[in-house]
Amino acid sequence: MTRRTRTVPVASLLLLAALAVPAAAADNAAATPPGPPPAPVAWTLDEVAAIALANHPLVKQADAEIDAAAARKGQAESAWYPFVNLSTGYSRNRTFSTQTGLSDVSSNSFVRGDLTWMLYDFGRTGASVDRADANTAATRANAATTREDVVFAAKVAFYNILRAERTLSFQRENLRQRESLLRQATAFYEAGVRAKIDVARAEANLYDARAQVSQVENDLRVARITLLQRMGIDGPADFRLDGKLPELALPGAMPDWVAEAEKNRPELHALLEKERAATESFRLARSDYYPFLTGSAGVGYGADTFPLEQNYGAAVTLNLPVFSGFLTREQVKEASATISSARHELTEARRRVRLQVEASAYSVQEAQERLGARKKEREASEENLRLATARYEVGAGDIIEMIDAQTQMVRSDTDTVNTAFDYAVSVASLLRAMGR
Repeated sequence: MTRRTRTVPVASLLLLAALAVPAAAADNAAATPPGPPPAPVAWTLDEVAAIALANHPLVKQADAEIDAAAARKGQAESAWYPFVNLSTGYSRNRTFSTQTGLSDVSSNSFVRGDLTWMLYDFGRTGASVDRADANTAATRANAATTREDVVFAAKVAFYNILRAERTLSFQRENLRQRESLLRQATAFYEAGVRAKIDVARAEANLYDARAQVSQVENDLRVARITLLQRMGIDGPADFRLDGKLPELALPGAMPDWVAEAEKNRPELHALLEKERAATESFRLARSDYYPFLTGSAGVGYGADTFPLEQNYGAAVTLNLPVFSGFLTREQVKEASATISSARHELTEARRRVRLQVEASAYSVQEAQERLGARKKEREASEENLRLATARYEVGAGDIIEMIDAQTQMVRSDTDTVNTAFDYAVSVASLLRAMGR
């Protein structure tokens, strides 16, 4: 008896193996427990500022404007170099004579190269290049101002999140205390110790605390998305912040801060470059009173029949403007007035910078003094709440005293954290005013 063997195609075996691999991988994945979720990213204040500088669209726009200004300077410098032009062409003309009744056909072919060079223009190109250089420097200074504004806005958003987080923490603690008060008031009422009005008051204050928690939670959500916008990014949404509201005093005195601001503020540097650009515009306008010398040379081949004949030429030309309809005179007047305007603008900017430094310094001093008083107020409110809670638990105090103590504690916490936020923003404003 013979045994018949059944052969299986190799392609079928490979197909079965390919189908089995994903199924085995799925079984292994199902058997493997999921790992812990990745920890949320944590940012410090310096990291927030660095990310904002690297990603904010206003910073990128400022960088693009610097590139454009540098390109305009390069365009002005191009007048120092010769211009070379290559041309070729073919023309065919036909003329008809009415007297003879005959027509004449002529043609011309040419290949030519020409070079034109401004040999000397009595300072026109130099003034144009210097003006473009001043405008480029002013653009760089304006870009530095943009960067400082972006960093300042990111810092304020950073501190605003810290304020909202701290506010939310004590609002939740207040909610917990008011829930406890409602339970106590209900127990006292059921025991016949307190009146129904205590329960009603405690319940009303509980709902008020819940409303305040909801409001602060929404403020925190808005503060978080605001920080992402100030940083110029879209995520991650689950970030956390490492830092606290600063409470240290800045070293130095008012004269030192004002002097540093006048030295560092990019707005002042931009106005100085603007004044320099106006001065170069004045020099450029006055140069139109003077002649300019140009040179040209050309070489080529051209004729009406082949082979083409070689031709070349060279010329030097001196041009002297005689009368331009008073255009140059009015341009000089405009440039002179622009210089005067730039100088007055610089004077006003210096005064404005001094005002910003002084106002920010006084705000820092006031916020620091107010913060000390708020901390003392919070300590007293905390002690008052402790005593009121103890009195109510033993039946010596009433519900009004207890609710007043809780309300005063919430107000003290709110005032303290808001004052700490004001101090942090005042410090950031002073640093911004000094150009740091």
